[in-house]
Amino acid sequence: MIKQIKIHPLFILLLATLFYFREAALFGDMLFCWGIQEGGYAFFCARKGMCVRHWLFTPLGIRADFKEAALSFEEKIKLHFIGSVIGIVLSVVMFALEQKSFAMVSLLLAGVRLLPILPLEGGRVWLEILGKWKGTLRAAGWLTKAGCGVGYGLCFFGIIFSILLPGGFLFLPIGLYLIYANEHEFLQIAKNLYYGMLENTEKPLREVNVSGKETPLELAFYLNPYEDVFFFQKDESGVSQERVMLALFMGKDSQWVWKIANEKE
Repeated sequence: MIKQIKIHPLFILLLATLFYFREAALFGDMLFCWGIQEGGYAFFCARKGMCVRHWLFTPLGIRADFKEAALSFEEKIKLHFIGSVIGIVLSVVMFALEQKSFAMVSLLLAGVRLLPILPLEGGRVWLEILGKWKGTLRAAGWLTKAGCGVGYGLCFFGIIFSILLPGGFLFLPIGLYLIYANEHEFLQIAKNLYYGMLENTEKPLREVNVSGKETPLELAFYLNPYEDVFFFQKDESGVSQERVMLALFMGKDSQWVWKIANEKE
């Protein structure tokens, strides 16, 4: 079944820039490598139950948007490396066939996938690692700020560098897309975290003692996809992680979070 294909406007800007500088052959190589790497990544994700909802063409490459599935920490980490491994294997094959320029493109794009910024796979790896350690939303906050910072840096570099060398303009659509993606990434990560809570899967239970004055966001910083968290006040009244996330999405305060628990006393 052919999935829906979406094209981000900044991909058109990157494409137009490459054609303006007569780099159509380079774009063809990049498109082929993106397709092989992301296609292989999607294939292995599908085997784990992560179905592709649509394909998105961006300045960072072809990106598959997946329907989330309940996977272990180790499985997610391994999957995020698949695309880059395929890219490295492809580059080795191309070097053996003496297609050095194509091999270098494949190797470069495989390396870019592992950069520790969202929405790249390297950023996903760090989201899982930091999220399990410090909480998913806290990690998402760090990574999205870092991603926006890199995006602004690329935009500045692209504008300044293009004065000296016109090809530097290529950094501009990439930087703009990083800013756009990271400004929307936090909410999407929060939604995925909440939907994962609604799935009927067994997870270790962790009890967290709090004062009851924390905001919903401060409570949500404790959450990750690998544990069920239950919050307790000093008087031993408690609330579930699902109620905390509902309060976060609905813009409620800490009093609303603990209202049910206080009524049960």
